[in-house]
Amino acid sequence: MQMIEALESRQLFSAAMQVDNLDILPGAERLIFNRIKTPNADTPNSVKDRGAIRITNTGDQVLRFSSIKVTGPYRILGIAPQAIPAGKSVTLTVQFTASTAPHFTFNQTSGFDNQVRGGAYIGSLVFNTNDPAQPTYTEELAGWWQAESEKNEEPNAQTLINLIANYKTDIAPDHTTLLSETDSSASYYGEETISAYWQVANASKPVGVRQLATFHTQGNPVFLNWYAKGNGATHGLFASDGVAGQSFLPYKLGQKGTAAFGSFSPGSGAFGFKIDNEWSDDTLNTTHPTGGGHHVRFYPVRDHNGNLLDNTYFMIMDYSIVAAGTVQNYDFQDNVYIITNVKPAGN
Repeated sequence: MQMIEALESRQLFSAAMQVDNLDILPGAERLIFNRIKTPNADTPNSVKDRGAIRITNTGDQVLRFSSIKVTGPYRILGIAPQAIPAGKSVTLTVQFTASTAPHFTFNQTSGFDNQVRGGAYIGSLVFNTNDPAQPTYTEELAGWWQAESEKNEEPNAQTLINLIANYKTDIAPDHTTLLSETDSSASYYGEETISAYWQVANASKPVGVRQLATFHTQGNPVFLNWYAKGNGATHGLFASDGVAGQSFLPYKLGQKGTAAFGSFSPGSGAFGFKIDNEWSDDTLNTTHPTGGGHHVRFYPVRDHNGNLLDNTYFMIMDYSIVAAGTVQNYDFQDNVYIITNVKPAGN
């Protein structure tokens, strides 16, 4: 009896590793980056070439690292940890270091004339530790490299969402499909949700919007607004800085280091979005009604395992107002947002 009681009272001690992505998006398991070899001459690009994770030892013994291995064109900045005491955390910063385009396998760009001048590098950060529950942990690394700012060397929508960010949402049947339309009517692709207007899913919480990426004319800030259905008055949510106009996870206008994020509580009525001069309601895009005015698309968000995230949607858009002598290119990655706590309200 005494032996049984002793065994029952014995505590099992161990280290336990928890990893948090300080960017939050696209998820705890993956960091995303981008680099541009030749920045814009007039407004040099601010790119997302660094990312950080916080490693916490949630156990009650020292967490020890037997190895930390980096694959792909990435490097750890500073000194990698050898051990973390129980209850403590360290922050590890990773830099994307690619200097040339990856080996060409298929067109991952938003155009068809410079397809070998941009591409994705998928790498990893592998930790081997004394955490008995998870002795090996892999943090995925995904970076986009392009030779010059813009120039059809940006990632297309499928590359950005599916390959780089590793969301499993069906954007289009093929990874090189442009989300093109006829001159007068809209075309729909993949799991696209056809809804110009939205409602709050949980009235006790606000609607949240975070910008995942922006690949448009370098130097131009982007102003995101919401408006109540039937009322054209817009309400500013946030603006992303034009210096980060060719980047993942851009920052707020004039606030480098502050994520382009905002939240609002619109009440019980339906509402839409306006991104610069483009409305989520096709019928309001009358100045340049290409594609029947369908310049903003919505898709449900599926995580890296293919699971639908409740009341969470991508909002992707393409500018119809383009420079003289050019046409709308239908890449629908000029601005990419993730919206939370919403449900479709129809047209």
